Amino acid sequence: MFIVPVAAQDDATMIDFWHGLTGPDGAFLEDMVNTYNETNEDGIFVQLNVFHWDVFYDRWVASVAAGDPPDVVIYHINEMPQYAERGVAAPIDMLVEEVGVDMSGFSDVIVDMSMRDGYLYGFPIDIHPIGMYYNVDAVEAAGLDPDSPPTNAEELLSWAEALTVDTDGDGTVDQYGVSAPATNVMTFRLWWGLIFQNGGSFISDDLSTITIANDEAAEALAFLHDLVAVHGVAPEGQSDPDTDFLTGSVAITFQGPWWITGFADAGLNFRTAPVPTLFDEPGVWASSHYFGFSVQDDHDSQVAAMKFAKWMSDNGALWGLSGQVPASAAARADETFTGSDIYQYQEAFVNSLDFIHYTPPITVSTEIFAENVQTPLVIGWQSVMLGSASAADALAEMQAGIQAVLDR
Repeated sequence: MFIVPVAAQDDATMIDFWHGLTGPDGAFLEDMVNTYNETNEDGIFVQLNVFHWDVFYDRWVASVAAGDPPDVVIYHINEMPQYAERGVAAPIDMLVEEVGVDMSGFSDVIVDMSMRDGYLYGFPIDIHPIGMYYNVDAVEAAGLDPDSPPTNAEELLSWAEALTVDTDGDGTVDQYGVSAPATNVMTFRLWWGLIFQNGGSFISDDLSTITIANDEAAEALAFLHDLVAVHGVAPEGQSDPDTDFLTGSVAITFQGPWWITGFADAGLNFRTAPVPTLFDEPGVWASSHYFGFSVQDDHDSQVAAMKFAKWMSDNGALWGLSGQVPASAAARADETFTGSDIYQYQEAFVNSLDFIHYTPPITVSTEIFAENVQTPLVIGWQSVMLGSASAADALAEMQAGIQAVLDR
């Protein structure tokens, strides 16, 4: 746990704010909290506590049970049903009305994801789809046009083949064309979008039956496997695509907007583009950092927490300077966001927002979609990328395993 030092006025209304952003965007969030503490005229002071995501949720649940919860948290929009169902996240309809939060700036998809049983449980500060990053120097050295990045499967394969090179002639590839990791969550996120590009599905419309063992999902996962095993344009056994992109051992990678500042600060000459439409229609994985409010009896603290969250949302264009894409349409149109030095990289992610696919709003989201645990989902896609199972066989096992979790 990291506790940000504070210097509040003795008569300030103190609220506790927890989140799990431990990277560069977390440092930017701390700066915004400090700005709020220095400038708000409501006598509110935000005490910031940062936990790694692997302990954040257990601590939040325990704190509510103990009667001493954080007033406001940031977590992920798809996880809301799980914590609403457990009595941890509070409905906020009355608070939104009392404080005057304008929900009209959020898309219908976001509002729908924020509702459970007819009640509103929060609102997001950002939307973060994944996108395609490519090394401009490598692209130009291969005789390709950096102004015309791949938009479909044929073009992606053509670029990846041209960018896969043995620079010193020793028979070993020194630069691969594209990332397709065997054990990194980036592959799941890329595959998730491809499932929907190809007309596949993960779960039934009533959220009761896992349907991932379908031909379309298998074809999408096999495409990623074949980048390694058939086409030889992605490294075998890849586990750290971000470092590989930074060091130049791969020329194309897929990642969220949270890496924009990291690659830029490293001095990398790169550009971004939407994930190519490899199948029939555009589609891309996305998530959102999401304000939630703890179940508690202190109404004044809840109101103060909502005022803080409203300020953060109203100033979403500032949050956009962290690399993230603001959730509010007004913030995305703000010149503070569109006129920044990094907007040239963010535009590709903004242009993907009409094609996003969140993971489903189910009450066992954490158990199914945990990224660093050997869940049935992770075991399944990794077995394909490691070459130990066919896509069809792996998805049959995956479907049975995830259904068992869903049915608990």
